[in-house]
Amino acid sequence: MRRARAAAAGVVLAVAWAAILLVDPWADEEVNDLFLYRSFAALFLDGELPYRDVAFEYPPLAAPVIALPGVIGTGHDEYRLAFVALMLSLAGALVWLCAELARRTGGDPGRAMLAAAAAPLLTGAMIRTHFDLAPVVLLCAGLLAVAATRPRLGFLLLGLGTATKLFPAVAVPVAIAWLLGRGERRAALEGTAVFAAVVAGVAVVALALSPAGFADSFEYHLDRPVQVESIPALLLLALDGLGAGTAESVNAFRSDGLEHPASDGLVAVFAAVLVVAVAGFTWAARGSPHPRRLVLASLGAVAAFAAFGKVLSPQFLIWLIPLGALTFSWRMHALAAATAAAIVLTLVEFPSRYFELVAREPFPIAVVAVRDALIAVTVALAWHACSSSRRSPS
Repeated sequence: MRRARAAAAGVVLAVAWAAILLVDPWADEEVNDLFLYRSFAALFLDGELPYRDVAFEYPPLAAPVIALPGVIGTGHDEYRLAFVALMLSLAGALVWLCAELARRTGGDPGRAMLAAAAAPLLTGAMIRTHFDLAPVVLLCAGLLAVAATRPRLGFLLLGLGTATKLFPAVAVPVAIAWLLGRGERRAALEGTAVFAAVVAGVAVVALALSPAGFADSFEYHLDRPVQVESIPALLLLALDGLGAGTAESVNAFRSDGLEHPASDGLVAVFAAVLVVAVAGFTWAARGSPHPRRLVLASLGAVAAFAAFGKVLSPQFLIWLIPLGALTFSWRMHALAAATAAAIVLTLVEFPSRYFELVAREPFPIAVVAVRDALIAVTVALAWHACSSSRRSPS
């Protein structure tokens, strides 16, 4: 039965991947990051180093992920196909990880595998034109290791994920709280030490390459304006529409943003909301020794990280795939449906209507508003499921 389910998931993944390569609207890659990645890869493979020789806005371990497909070639076609192959291999790993997490947490592995395998049909081409599957795989592998009572390995993987793209870091306090709630204080301390050592070690290497260049990568994100698809941006547009200040469009930092007199205040408010959300999931993780609580609270915190920042790029929805697949396996149908709907609405808007959104056309703004609301609903539903006092495996 297990082999049959794996084979079925493999077929679904192959069909989904063919669709995002060959069939519109799934194959639409009008807006993507491959040119940027290819440029970085060519420079890195020529011996130039991130931060020191190349201005690089991503965390340090994103560099080898971006450079790896360039080993095949840095021409347009060679790099594109090599990157597709790398993301497909990571998608296959994610299907397996979702199945193992479902098995470990009392879910249906077959349902988890099929949902994860079908995810490219919800995301469209962005899943193969961005490197976000790499940190997602490291996040899920880390959670699986912690759930399987291998905390040092788990926190090592979470550290590698954080050093690739920051969002896996929000799972760390959740995992620490879950271990403490189980009375595993030593495991929590050892895991924390491993995570800190990994992140600090990677940061030391980056600082050694160029202290100023590494600092610039942080300044880049601090200085960039509110991104046009984020919840704060939608509120700024609403204020503009009400005559309460002008939301000016800004094309900078390789994205489209908005500047408004209320920008800093809104960003601060939503940063506080994010902190409260992560703290809430961390507190909820202490309430049950069952590994489902660990996984659900961690993935809920990741959804909060996507929802409440000043940047909400379309590829952030890739981070929600494990949450959708696992809640489907746990038969939490409302949460799974909200997650899937948010991802699908992103495909409706991006990339085909992205420039209409930038031009402030009503339809894409409405689509993004509903999408962002659904991500917030997903966070709320995940927190409710974690904190519910009803008897459940979570």
